[in-house]
Amino acid sequence: MSCDEYILEPTKGQLVLKIKYTFCSLAVLGCLLGLYVLTILWRVGAAESDLMGKDLLLHIFPSKREFVQAPVVESHGSSTYKMPLGEGEMTVWREKINGFQHTYGSALASYELGEFLADKLFVACEFCEFTFDRNGVAETDLRDRRRDLSNNWVGRQIGLKAREQGLNGADAEEFIKSRILAAMEFDHLVITHPFAPSVLNLPTEEELGCPFLPTKNAVNIVQRMRFRVKRRIAIARTHVRHRIEVLLRGMPVPATSQTSTS
Repeated sequence: MSCDEYILEPTKGQLVLKIKYTFCSLAVLGCLLGLYVLTILWRVGAAESDLMGKDLLLHIFPSKREFVQAPVVESHGSSTYKMPLGEGEMTVWREKINGFQHTYGSALASYELGEFLADKLFVACEFCEFTFDRNGVAETDLRDRRRDLSNNWVGRQIGLKAREQGLNGADAEEFIKSRILAAMEFDHLVITHPFAPSVLNLPTEEELGCPFLPTKNAVNIVQRMRFRVKRRIAIARTHVRHRIEVLLRGMPVPATSQTSTS
């Protein structure tokens, strides 16, 4: 080995130092990403309290309305209330607020980070939500996820439009909010309930850019294992009971003692 090659070869201490720097950099990036997600959540909570009348995301902003009015067709049995919208009013229910959350949050991220990063950020949120769902992933959850992915896409397009028009600050915020309300109330691009018929006509998760999201989580696996164990135990009990019955039928009947009569 030449002297130059020996000098260029990294020492063990240098490798350890590089690994430490790498982990520190990843930790800093993770903290920054977490703080940014918190800013998204904060702004979404404030916006839904202001426009939709209720903060269902953070539960810290004023909730101006209660679900005390009768359901409508689009709410699928959920109670509603009214909120002013321009010169008229709009009907609000829980799942409609959820649709606004996804659309507005995606619009903010797309406006600030671009479409690619905004998409990956909200896909990661969906992945975490379904991975740690304590009730397991059901068919209703999969319909809700397709709806969320569609609403995320609508929000990203609105955020990109504000970015393309060079809007900033309050102008960009008002543009995004007004476009989302229009997409929700008039264009019906924002899906306001997982049981809406339009969910069945949505593209697949793969076509929506999310081919690797799980359809089952750890809770489903545990439930499946418990079901199999209970089934095996039931089969074993039935088999044992059957064997006992066979043995009892095969045993000779004890003879009764004959007493002589005088």
